[in-house]
Amino acid sequence: MAQRFLNDPLAQGVGYPVIGKDSIVFYVADALYIDTDGLLTTATTSSKILGYSLDNVTMSSTNSTVAKVCPNYVYALNTLVVYPADEAVAQTGVGAYTVFASATAGAQTLDGTVSDTVGQFQIMGFDPAKDGTTTDIVVRASLIQGVTAAAS
Repeated sequence: MAQRFLNDPLAQGVGYPVIGKDSIVFYVADALYIDTDGLLTTATTSSKILGYSLDNVTMSSTNSTVAKVCPNYVYALNTLVVYPADEAVAQTGVGAYTVFASATAGAQTLDGTVSDTVGQFQIMGFDPAKDGTTTDIVVRASLIQGVTAAAS
């Protein structure tokens, strides 16, 4: 199944407007972060997570300087998302951590290999539809952009 929200993302409101990166396509439930240019873009396989896209929208090639469209998103904190994984997850994986295996916009996929200590997401469960699909993984962001800052 495709990536999707498990809970109502608007329960916490829309995130502060951030200009979208040039030529990026955002899809609903894409994990996002703010890059080093200060632009909103889709998450990578190693980035922290700011939030999740609420819309399907394409940025123009000059968005950052001309159109300055700010895609709608919700903050990652307290948002549960379902992503497909590249392999099944068992009950012993619940509570463990994982990262994106693929961060392709609109088709973000989790790595079914889990870690006990670190990852972009914490696994909260699997098979939310209760149809036996153990590759549909319910996660919450664990490496959240903006929650912690480096001490000086």
